[in-house]
Amino acid sequence: MDWFYAKDGQQQGPVSREVLIELRQSGQISDSDLVWNESMPEWLAYGSVPELAGSAPAPAVNTDPSVYQSPQQPENVSPAPVAASSQASPTHHPSGGEIPNYLWQSIVVLLLCCWPLAIPAIVYSTKVNPAIASGDMAAAKEASDNAKKWCWIAFGVGLAGGILYLIFVVGLGIAGEL
Repeated sequence: MDWFYAKDGQQQGPVSREVLIELRQSGQISDSDLVWNESMPEWLAYGSVPELAGSAPAPAVNTDPSVYQSPQQPENVSPAPVAASSQASPTHHPSGGEIPNYLWQSIVVLLLCCWPLAIPAIVYSTKVNPAIASGDMAAAKEASDNAKKWCWIAFGVGLAGGILYLIFVVGLGIAGEL
């Protein structure tokens, strides 16, 4: 299972449980740093996750309750990161929105509308999920927007071509009757 962690307000990961434990043991993350995986409803402090808590060296414990505060989620860390999948469906953006990949729409306009203009739509749509997986949300959003744009262009040109063809055929039929 993939784990994500937040260090200095920045989301990191995905990493394996073993790597996460090594990061804690080397001191690169602390018990107060937030961690998350898909089985958890929210981000929690590393030290409060039962399956991780016993894996780190025990820190010195301060028994003064006035120094403890509940862990707070950093502002720019998503509550539920989702790894990219190979499905042709929207993928969750860390800000809570979704970045659709437009793959199925690209395939439809490839088959039914204007295939030369649908090819860029397919190319861009296949770039969305890998960009999300690498954490490059700007590139994912840009690829999604370009895929959408090329889908609409292919649809529009295909529709216009179909209408012109229909007008031409009807026009020839009427002219043939005269």
